[in-house]
Amino acid sequence: MPESIISKSPYLFTLPGNSSETGSLTFWENLELFPEGIQRCFWISGVKEGETRGNHAHWEESQVVVAVAGKVLLEIQSVQGETFKFTLDSPNQAVFIPPLNWLIARFSTNSVLLGMSDQAFSEDDYIRDLEYFGKLQEGNI
Repeated sequence: MPESIISKSPYLFTLPGNSSETGSLTFWENLELFPEGIQRCFWISGVKEGETRGNHAHWEESQVVVAVAGKVLLEIQSVQGETFKFTLDSPNQAVFIPPLNWLIARFSTNSVLLGMSDQAFSEDDYIRDLEYFGKLQEGNI
């Protein structure tokens, strides 16, 4: 695996924007993280309280995720075996998830998670087997 891919860690950051008595505007324009721009957006809603989504990693895709409503708890395991935990409960907070990080997202009631990706959808990019991912963590593959 290229060192540049496995050396990146997930991290939380604040999205820019402004607020007034008429509401809040939040946006994200970041060509450093996604030099080719956002290639795919998706959102997840209607997940029952405590249920999880994600439960996979990507070979090449990076994502930025935002809880635009409700609260989403993220647990991310890196290919190096590190565990990162983030709570998204404000629409101006985001988490960057680089490739080769296993994501588990736990939803509160009425939460909506927005994901933005630097890659178009490709089933071949998914790692959906946690045992296989564990072997990657151990360097056994």
